[in-house]
Order: sequence, then C-alpha cells, then structure tokens
Amino acid sequence: MKRCILVVEDDFYIRESIREVLEEEGHTVVCAEHGAQALAALEAMKTYPDVILLDLMMPVKDGLQFRAEQRADARFAHIPVVVMSADPQLDSRREVLAARSYLRKPVDIDLLIAAAAA
Repeated sequence: MKRCILVVEDDFYIRESIREVLEEEGHTVVCAEHGAQALAALEAMKTYPDVILLDLMMPVKDGLQFRAEQRADARFAHIPVVVMSADPQLDSRREVLAARSYLRKPVDIDLLIAAAAA
C-alpha cells in the first residue's frame, strides 16, 4: 500500500536518504527539518500524512515538543508516529511520546520501510 509520509529530520543527508528509499518504494514523502516546520507543513496539507517519521533531537522545535503539540491538536492527533532516534533516553520517553513504534539510529532500512508501510 502506497502512503503519504511526513519525515521530520534535521540532518540533511539522513532526511534525503530516507526520502529516496521511501520514494523508491512508491510512497509520497514530505520532509521537514524540525518540529516547527513539520507543524507548518501539517497546517498546509489538504490531506494529512498516513504516518510521521520523527527524529527527537532537532533545533528550533525538537521531537518531544512537536509530539506534544501534535497530540494536543485534534486535527493531527490521530496521525501515527514512528520515532527515529539515537537518544540514549529513548526508552524512558516512550510513555510521554506514545508513538506507534520506535527505531534506533542508525536505522535499519528494512525496519524503516516496514514501519512506514504498517
């Protein structure tokens, strides 16, 4: 099933690599460099993404801040999130993030594709 995926990742090379992989799988990919840009992208979308791939450690608005605002907004709260992070505190943050799944960086490409398509 082809999906629309919002990738929120501050590292240009990681973001573009994820975009390429997911587009090769036939998905539509929208990218944002940080949480504030991701919220603005959601505001501008006519059709919301099927899933959000979210980094945690980013400038401007990090993944925790983005997730809190996303969950508080009824328009966006239903969109499932897959957290991608090298944050050593990821396990202790799972409850507050309430994401569908979690991928440790460096992310295994097969796991990324499966998480995006689920």
